[in-house]
Amino acid sequence: MPEPEDNPNGAANDGTKNNLDESNTTTVQLDLDESKAHLINANGGARGDHDELKTAIIDPTSASSEGEISFNGLGKEEVMRYANDPFWVRLRYVLFILFWLGWLAMLVTAIVIIVLAPRCPPRPDLKWYNTETVYQVFPKSFKDSNNDGVGDFNGLSEKLSYITKNLGIKALWINSIFETDKQSSLGVVDHKSIDESFGVTFEAFQSWLKKLRKEGVKVILDLIPNQTSKNHTWFQASVKNEEPYRDYYVWVPGDASQPPNDWRNIHGDPAWSFEATRGAWYFHQFSKDYPDLNLTNEDVRKEIKDIMSFWFEAGVSGFHVEGLEYLVENSDLNAVDELQSSPTRNYEGTLDLLEDLRTVADQFSDKPGRERLLFGTLLHASKNQTREYWGTDKKRLHVVSALLKDLTAACDASCIQTMVEEQLLTDDVNQWQGIQLGDQNTRRIASRLDAGDGHYRDRLVAVHALQLLLPGTPFNYYGDEFGQRDGNAGTADPTDNYRTPMQWNSSKNAGFTGTGVQPWLPVGPEFKIDNPQASVASLVGLTPFKAFKEFVQLRSNESFQFGKTQVCSPHSGVFIFTRKATRFPFFLTLINTGENVHVSPEELQCVSVSDEGTVVFHSRGLKVNEPQNVKESGIWLDKFDVVVIKFAPDE
Repeated sequence: MPEPEDNPNGAANDGTKNNLDESNTTTVQLDLDESKAHLINANGGARGDHDELKTAIIDPTSASSEGEISFNGLGKEEVMRYANDPFWVRLRYVLFILFWLGWLAMLVTAIVIIVLAPRCPPRPDLKWYNTETVYQVFPKSFKDSNNDGVGDFNGLSEKLSYITKNLGIKALWINSIFETDKQSSLGVVDHKSIDESFGVTFEAFQSWLKKLRKEGVKVILDLIPNQTSKNHTWFQASVKNEEPYRDYYVWVPGDASQPPNDWRNIHGDPAWSFEATRGAWYFHQFSKDYPDLNLTNEDVRKEIKDIMSFWFEAGVSGFHVEGLEYLVENSDLNAVDELQSSPTRNYEGTLDLLEDLRTVADQFSDKPGRERLLFGTLLHASKNQTREYWGTDKKRLHVVSALLKDLTAACDASCIQTMVEEQLLTDDVNQWQGIQLGDQNTRRIASRLDAGDGHYRDRLVAVHALQLLLPGTPFNYYGDEFGQRDGNAGTADPTDNYRTPMQWNSSKNAGFTGTGVQPWLPVGPEFKIDNPQASVASLVGLTPFKAFKEFVQLRSNESFQFGKTQVCSPHSGVFIFTRKATRFPFFLTLINTGENVHVSPEELQCVSVSDEGTVVFHSRGLKVNEPQNVKESGIWLDKFDVVVIKFAPDE
């Protein structure tokens, strides 16, 4: 039989388990040379893997001269004796109860803190069109990509980053791209086809819309429900009395020598023309080449709603309803055409039509952020009529836009206050206002602000503040951001002066088309100084372009998004307004349209402000990001100064 191996500690390992009784002592042997400690039995044997260690108490006084410390363990009977001792039992119960009482106290404290802590105010249910700035493009004049002198789709696509990244705008309004009779965008011959001059197929345009939607960019198109071209297949069939097109237009039988009445169109010309083939008069609000559709006819309404659905399905995010005030006429041909009570403008039948069109937009508004917009521009409506276009008990337009065509260099602070209070002031998201400074049919804002004193750019900075910081959706007509002025088109149509090519830079043809190309309209005479490139490079003061971009950024603050508005005019030259959302930083904006002036603390009491704020915008760059105690010292304003001050939230 082989000899058992020697144990390193001198004990033989016979493979049997060492049994320790209650009196056994386990010790730790300290090996000072090897910096190790060995557990050994009292009899000197090393503890193996199979040894059972009992609970031990280290007794430092038991260390032997050989560096051993004894562990005197408690036996089972001793442990159970302590466990059942009444004192320890009571102590355990007390500690158990104290633990749960402490836990409940912390829970109650947390609930009380949550209940009593100031709550974030609820945000209104804002849609994308409540918060975005919209950039309006007249396609023929924006950018020519193929050097034929006419703006096109590829040019727009090429310059899209200027709108979305440079300006920070994510909503694009493209004026009519439907197939026309080549005379005017009003003369639509097919609402579901894209005019060949735009240079894109429907399929390519649809793919582009899909791409933009993924990037969060909204595209709005013009909807032209009021009229078509005489060359439209509907009108051609209606002239021949063919069904179902017989009553698609407004017809009145009669003699060629006598029109139905003396109604006038928007140009002051007779609103009726005789069609010999049918032997009847047709109504036209704009031109005899563009007959008005009969929008009281249910079949015509279905056609318009089908057109809307077609483009919504393609990826369009909204429509601007062209000719909004002229959609439905009074069926009483004896009605007198007066300024205050026109049978052809703002007639009540239009409201019923808008309710019908709104249902289509709502059907496609399936997800937050993907709502479909229906809006229009009013030129002659009263405040009460404007409310009707929104709808009080019934839904009509999402946004009603005011075109501030009367805002000129002569408009001082009191004039601005009147205009704001009468046309713009609404904080109700269900009656949301749009703000337009101009469009393709109106003189450009920079030209209207030019009094010949060289300060039209200073005035434009102030107007940008009004448009972008007051409540409502700003609609910016291309070029207005840097101050493009009316051109000299040299055509019979005066509106061509407001549609001259976009001025991109100071090169020949302003970067709109190739230098050797004749653009469809001549570029404006001031293109070398009024363009975004020159505006960025300018070292002389703040340009309207730079101010526009700063105001777009400021507009992202909650108080500018949905804050309540106060306005006042303590001086004839100073217009003041505040935008304040509960428990959010709020803002005071001061605009000086007159001479140098000091606005005293007492005069600032016309609006609610705190003692000290921080200047976040100054048109001369003074004290930006510095504190300003307006209640103590007021504020000095030089001529044409625009100042925006930010205040901490009210407690």
